[in-house]
Amino acid sequence: MRLAIVLAALPVAAVLYLEARSVVPLVVVAALTALTALMPGSAGAALLIGYAAVTTAFADGPPVRLGVLLLIPALHLIHVTSALAAVVPLKTKIEPAAVKAPARRFAIVQLISFGVAAFAAVVPGGTSIGVVEVLGLGALTVVIGVVALRI
Repeated sequence: MRLAIVLAALPVAAVLYLEARSVVPLVVVAALTALTALMPGSAGAALLIGYAAVTTAFADGPPVRLGVLLLIPALHLIHVTSALAAVVPLKTKIEPAAVKAPARRFAIVQLISFGVAAFAAVVPGGTSIGVVEVLGLGALTVVIGVVALRI
């Protein structure tokens, strides 16, 4: 499970490096990935996700671009695998049936997230935050919460 954390962090590091053209994101992602893999119950995963989100939000380019679309499932996978690694002992063999429910939740959340991203791609943009964006984020949060609780 800890290897999955590291593997999920590789595309995050690649996207942040390609957007920044600097080694700083590589160093930060490597340090936070090591923290998350060694101590999956720590705040390492949250820091990694937050760092990637803030870095991407302030990067140049349109809000819906390939890098962002790659980060969505990669960061979610880091979140899911670190949560599982925090409760599963290190030397435990994990049966595929044990990850069936988390995998189903992961897929549903990704479908919803990419649906919202598709909607965001067609909504006209601007420099100010509009009512549509605020309502969309609120609705997404409610939908994901309700779906996650029902699964």
